[in-house]
Amino acid sequence: MDFFIVKFLSSLLLPPGLFILLLLISLLFLHFKRKEFGLTLKSKIVLPLVVLLAMIYILSSYWGETLLVRPLEERFSPITEEELFEREDTVIVVLGGGVVRGTPQGEEIGKTTLTRLYGGWQLHNQTGFDLAVSGGVPPGVAGLSEAEIMRDVLVDWGVGDQQIITEGESLNTWLNAANTTALLSDEYDRIILVTSATHMRRSIYSFREHWEGELVAAPVDYTFDTEISLLRFIPNRFALDKSLRAVHEWLGLVWYYFKA
Repeated sequence: MDFFIVKFLSSLLLPPGLFILLLLISLLFLHFKRKEFGLTLKSKIVLPLVVLLAMIYILSSYWGETLLVRPLEERFSPITEEELFEREDTVIVVLGGGVVRGTPQGEEIGKTTLTRLYGGWQLHNQTGFDLAVSGGVPPGVAGLSEAEIMRDVLVDWGVGDQQIITEGESLNTWLNAANTTALLSDEYDRIILVTSATHMRRSIYSFREHWEGELVAAPVDYTFDTEISLLRFIPNRFALDKSLRAVHEWLGLVWYYFKA
């Protein structure tokens, strides 16, 4: 019980729970002061506040994860051993998910990128297949590309430099697909694509627009938790982060659909 109370108060007093609490206080204030504000002014203020309150709650709770994250992730299951060893002319492609720059340690691989890269490295250890890493450097930023940073990590993990293909020009998923497939089309007939489960749908769509060979999804970094508890219905920053990432993916899918 103490654990639940602490978690409840923490969720309530930190964003996004704090935002919802403030909105509720604002609505109560308007309700008790309705005679002073007048019906017209109150109606103009209350409706947007109610809509905003509902949106924040949905995005920062289990409902947002269910509506936005689950449909993206449940479509793709982890790669099976049968799929993994289906044929030899295969390359493992790992897509970057961000680099942290300007830290006291300089350029550091982002957590999402590291999770994806670890998944690709595991598949490489199982199969011996070559690895291709993809990710560029934003305009106006000095330093290594995301792909070069990923390559250096793979070398530290014991992967031979001759087995790593680096594509360091891409700035988005669509270009990841276009640039990487251009490098691989002459030597390989099958791609095992490694990226976050939430990101896989957009990635598969992009690669199918550019790759004529076989394409196999190997999702990692699943975020939707099928275990349900009361705490998951309380607004929290973890659910909000997942929901916002999913919103980004849905918007990207719509954009790529019209782009193609």
